[in-house]
Amino acid sequence: MKKSVRGVSLLAALAMTLAACGGGGGGNNTKDAASRLPGAASSPSAAPSGGSTDSTAAAAGADATAPAAGAAAGASTGTGGSTGGGGATASGAPSSVARSSGGTGTGGGTASAAASGSAPASRNAASSSPSGGPAPSGGGSAASPAPAPTPGAPGGAAPSAGDKTGVTSGDVLFGIHMPLSGPVGVLVGNGWKGTDAYFKAVNDGGGVNGRKLKLVVDDDKYSAQGAAAAIRDLVDTKHVFAVACPVGVDQCSVTVDYANSKGVPFLSGGFREKYLEDKPWAFPVTASYPYGGVRLLDYMFQKRGYTPKRKIGLFWLHSENLDEMGAAADAELAKLGGGEKFAVKYPAEKDQSDFSAAVTKFQSAGVDTVWFHVAPDLSTKFAAQAKLLGYQPQYVFTLPVGGDIWAAAAGGNLDKGFGLAGFADPQWAGTQQFQAQFHKYYPDEQADEFNLLCYAIGVVYVEGLKKAGADLGRDSFAKAMAKVDIDTGISQPISYTQRGRIGGPNSKFAVWEIHGAKTDQITGFDW
Repeated sequence: MKKSVRGVSLLAALAMTLAACGGGGGGNNTKDAASRLPGAASSPSAAPSGGSTDSTAAAAGADATAPAAGAAAGASTGTGGSTGGGGATASGAPSSVARSSGGTGTGGGTASAAASGSAPASRNAASSSPSGGPAPSGGGSAASPAPAPTPGAPGGAAPSAGDKTGVTSGDVLFGIHMPLSGPVGVLVGNGWKGTDAYFKAVNDGGGVNGRKLKLVVDDDKYSAQGAAAAIRDLVDTKHVFAVACPVGVDQCSVTVDYANSKGVPFLSGGFREKYLEDKPWAFPVTASYPYGGVRLLDYMFQKRGYTPKRKIGLFWLHSENLDEMGAAADAELAKLGGGEKFAVKYPAEKDQSDFSAAVTKFQSAGVDTVWFHVAPDLSTKFAAQAKLLGYQPQYVFTLPVGGDIWAAAAGGNLDKGFGLAGFADPQWAGTQQFQAQFHKYYPDEQADEFNLLCYAIGVVYVEGLKKAGADLGRDSFAKAMAKVDIDTGISQPISYTQRGRIGGPNSKFAVWEIHGAKTDQITGFDW
């Protein structure tokens, strides 16, 4: 993996007060954030001028399919993304991208109509008012979103495709929200280009069932409040057909609530499992946190020689979204370790700087292995302070942490760490075909792990579109997603048919190892 992102060194980017891994902003009140109306409106910045890069005409056949996730590009190289984006902002989008800054006003969220198509025309679907309404004065909690409709619920009428918002005869509009600005945006803000590259390849191959794929991207500012504004903008103003949240579990928790309340299909990385039980429109594409935690411990005991004599400590972000992982891991450790559980469990605050007390606690308890599940700035601080205090444990991790950003930020202090990954290191030999396809459309960029994750999300989404058929609506898509059984080759095999909607990606992992200031993938998806 590479050691810098978007021309900005990771250490420099992290020095710009990087937000915490699971949330950023809003504390742990993720359940309420989606139901709050955004605050006073702010004016979005003007979008760059530029036209569409493709036609919205119907494709040459209803059976035209996307290339396989790993299919090598066979056409001439397309134009690359432009450079730009000063300060702590993701590098500039191509000229066809309409970018606006993140406002907190209703309908004023940040948006980018990405290069797979021009900005959508006005849609007929009415913008529904938020179900939760504004937060009451006096510090009270806002109401939760309305109960979700169930996809394809039985009724007296004949089955139909359902809500066709975001769908025309010639195109279908997909939305992504993720950090595009600020220090986190510098690190991950170009991840959406992975989805965009895949969509372009699909469009070049004729589209899906006679439709071209279009993409719009909103800046969630890596905060719960920013995510609440972004999801409302995508759903109620941009009128997307479906939404994805690739980065930030606390942000995704906010937006899956809102999308589910509106019956909008939602794709994302892993979650806590119980949280998705009443959200039938949610489809995770990487393993759940509790499943990942259990499998990491299995790997440690079965493949790395761990015995009950080892003392393991958990250093994790203080977030309700990680509690389920901690409980599942505790139970598995007790089973593997003869009744022993974590010797120390230390919840870190997202803005915490001093970890000397935490280091002392781990050291005094005789912890020889620290499992970290925090933002790269927190693991960097912990490892640096531990080294100064003469404490150098074995570090382990599981998805989605532990990649190049963590390794490079720590400057070698996480050396010899290992863990499990739900998606591939882009420099792994098995991603060569992905690399070829990505560089067809972005020849001047080096693909990173977030490009790859977003690409995999695009692959799964397109698989659902294909199975839904030409009569596309949100109901038909959600029912089609339940039939998805796919191995992308660059991420965990997914089978919603065999393992259900929530557990679909709970399958095999790849193994990553940290070598100095970089992370390398050492296996395929076979654990």
